[in-house]
Amino acid sequence: MKNHPFWHIAIFCVLVFILPSCNSLRKLATSRDIDTYLKQSEIFRKEFTGFALYDPLSGKYLKTKNADLYFTPASNTKILTTFACLTSLPDSIPSFLAQRFADTIRLEPLGDPTFLHTDFPTQPVINKLKNKTLEIHLPESELTPFGPGWAWDDYQYSYQTERSWMPIYGNEVRIFNRDTLSVVPAFFKDYISLFVGEKPGSLVYRERKFNLFNIWMEHDTSSFERKIPFDYSHELLARLLSDTTNAGVSFSKTPLSSYNTLYNEALIPALTLMMQRSDNFLAEQLLITAARYSGYNNLDAFRNHLLSEWHLSSPIQWVDGSGLSRYNLFTPKSLVEVLSQIYGQLSWNEIEMIFPTGGASGTLKNWYPGNPPYVFAKTGTLSNNHCLSGFIVTNSGRKLIFSFMNNNYLTPVSAVKAEMQTVLEAIRDAY
Repeated sequence: MKNHPFWHIAIFCVLVFILPSCNSLRKLATSRDIDTYLKQSEIFRKEFTGFALYDPLSGKYLKTKNADLYFTPASNTKILTTFACLTSLPDSIPSFLAQRFADTIRLEPLGDPTFLHTDFPTQPVINKLKNKTLEIHLPESELTPFGPGWAWDDYQYSYQTERSWMPIYGNEVRIFNRDTLSVVPAFFKDYISLFVGEKPGSLVYRERKFNLFNIWMEHDTSSFERKIPFDYSHELLARLLSDTTNAGVSFSKTPLSSYNTLYNEALIPALTLMMQRSDNFLAEQLLITAARYSGYNNLDAFRNHLLSEWHLSSPIQWVDGSGLSRYNLFTPKSLVEVLSQIYGQLSWNEIEMIFPTGGASGTLKNWYPGNPPYVFAKTGTLSNNHCLSGFIVTNSGRKLIFSFMNNNYLTPVSAVKAEMQTVLEAIRDAY
């Protein structure tokens, strides 16, 4: 019986159709196994999945699945923001256009997110502004605090900090409790109320249009650290800047007639922090800075300009810098094409620094481990959406570019990541 052709057919069907869809399978021996797994996985069959694998040396796609269809990219959008900054900004972030008159400095802000941001301690610009009279000229065009399609009721969460033409202190309050309460910027210390007891909701809470912060501590010795956006206004900007620089601050409607550019933090470390922890505020403001430095106050026009320069094979819909908006629509191939241009511009050491490393750093610290590491990529996650795009180093030493996009699933995101890890490990081993 064991040599009967029927048994050969049965065994073949088990190997090809049943085993590849089993979640416990963690080794795919050949390139054909990968194709079958992408088609037959029970996880991928219950969602909308797109995949593209590209060899930058040959200029050929090695694998594709729905690679020309449109997906919500979430924070994969930051890949485009990174490339926009690399092609539009110098080595250091331009913070202000400045024109000096005796003890007065007229400033035109460029949207620099690192200005007085506590994660950037060097602050080359601030000493040039202290003890001066400051006049600030802001663009006449409106910049809405939230991007298109952002959730209006997420205003008090640090992942949705307000945008502005001139951010300061990261446009947020940092509140620390280590036996005593510390607040940065210190201006807000008088606007904080402490309550002891079980918190009714968020540990730190404020109303939509008021900078009054309520903190609930479970007991007197509670230890915590929280960041919460403040409600931005020009009046608040002037007060914070005046307190920090010991300078008089006013606003002017007259543009600068001549100017020098004041530069703040280095660009690559800022991009690294933005990508490693998927920082939405840094992403939004860095894109604004790239636009302003390139002569654009209209962010839509700037993004359209970039897309015309990048010559993507298909049009995409790109509406913000962070990926918070579900209006963004990219294809796996469009992300691969942008990554390919990044690959051509940066050294491999810079790519390893900027992109999270599987099993080692950033948003990939707990996934895609390898010895040595083999995945260097950016995650993108919204509810029911998870994407991963970046670079794979195979066992043979090849550096490949990929984009893995998953939308509209109801399974736990950990199950989606596990299936993705199976495919990426197979690519590492097969190529």
